[in-house]
Amino acid sequence: MKRMLSLLLVAALGVLAWALPAPEAEESPTIVPRAVVAVASNHSTCPWAFSDGAIDTFFVAQTDEDADLRFTFPVGGKVRKTVEEPQIGPAATALSLAAVLNQGVSPAVVEFSSGSSAAGIVETGEGVLAADVCPSALSKIWHLPGGSTLEGQTLRLVLFNPYSDDARASVAVTSEAGFEPIPELESVTVAGRSWKVIDLGKLLPLRESISVAVDMKQGVVTPAMVLSEGDDQAVWTNEGQADQWDFPVADAGGLTPRLSISNDGATPVDYEIDGYSTTGAEIALLTGTIDGRSQVQLDVSGLAEGVFGLRLRTSGPVAATLIADDGVRVAATAGVTVSATRWMLPGFGLAGVSTLWVMNAGAETTTVTYRFLDAGGALGEVEKVAVLPGRVLAVPTVPIGASALVVESSYPISVAWTMERDGAIAYASAVPMAGQ
Repeated sequence: MKRMLSLLLVAALGVLAWALPAPEAEESPTIVPRAVVAVASNHSTCPWAFSDGAIDTFFVAQTDEDADLRFTFPVGGKVRKTVEEPQIGPAATALSLAAVLNQGVSPAVVEFSSGSSAAGIVETGEGVLAADVCPSALSKIWHLPGGSTLEGQTLRLVLFNPYSDDARASVAVTSEAGFEPIPELESVTVAGRSWKVIDLGKLLPLRESISVAVDMKQGVVTPAMVLSEGDDQAVWTNEGQADQWDFPVADAGGLTPRLSISNDGATPVDYEIDGYSTTGAEIALLTGTIDGRSQVQLDVSGLAEGVFGLRLRTSGPVAATLIADDGVRVAATAGVTVSATRWMLPGFGLAGVSTLWVMNAGAETTTVTYRFLDAGGALGEVEKVAVLPGRVLAVPTVPIGASALVVESSYPISVAWTMERDGAIAYASAVPMAGQ
């Protein structure tokens, strides 16, 4: 009876939430720091997912407690499909888009009835691998640095409106040439329960670095940036602003990492980039200044030999994305703006070799425990590692049947993960759990 009442409640809430008009833009927070994007919310919005005969996307819903899950797929102004699942937590359910809709691009909303929760996507196919966290907050302004439209690259901006009312946004684009005036992006309307895909490569070809700011004028959208290089693809979403960003993985091995930073404020911002290696070897320090209303993309491949992570500190709020590629493979991720002792990694273990990256910027050795999850709960035993102060630790795994990871530590840490399979690679940030 309790389960039935819970399901009825979740269904009622879902109908109510997506039938009502979207909140007015002026009532939304002006800036959403990454730290609160996907921490303990009753829903997450996944603006990018793709499925056809060769590629599939998995939506992963991870919960710390028992919860009822609802996956909603709006198409053309209507809710086309819904999938409901009960989940006994801690656990993580992975839903194949191909099993629900097989029509190309198909964003979705994931709802949770209770508990600390997070959602993510994993896109996989021959030579294709991408992963990202699905945002769970609304924002009046979204910041997405990290794009490029060089030869052999395709860059798309996706605007997803899950609500019944139309949304309208102004999209501002800056590149290495400065502000790029694009009349058709000054006012972009996205109909209710639909999405719009904008090919930035056609509008701005041969740009080395592109940063996008989406300013809501009416209603709500959730954006995503999708960068294709060779057959591989990278996806990243919701960039807030902060004065500190951690990237526990910059170079996972054999890639050229670049750090893209955007300053949408009117005044210059000073930055400082510290590196953390797996060996404790000394890493060069990068410093500089970013002019107001501009962006930079920094090649950080020479900071250290081997694999390493980064911490970006600035004198004012900025947005930042880490991109890594080699002409065939491409990966990208937003950083994290907090250190925490409990983390969720939705999607970890779904394909190939998944590697946990832990960055300990503190002064004490920290003990880290982690455990794999699937829809039925915990898989295997709790694993334990120690991370020395001022170091990054990479923990490669080949989990069979897992769809998420839960990580805990004795001292605050920063966490990310990577995935490799069939010559493709993906980077993704982790989600700090509620109460941190």
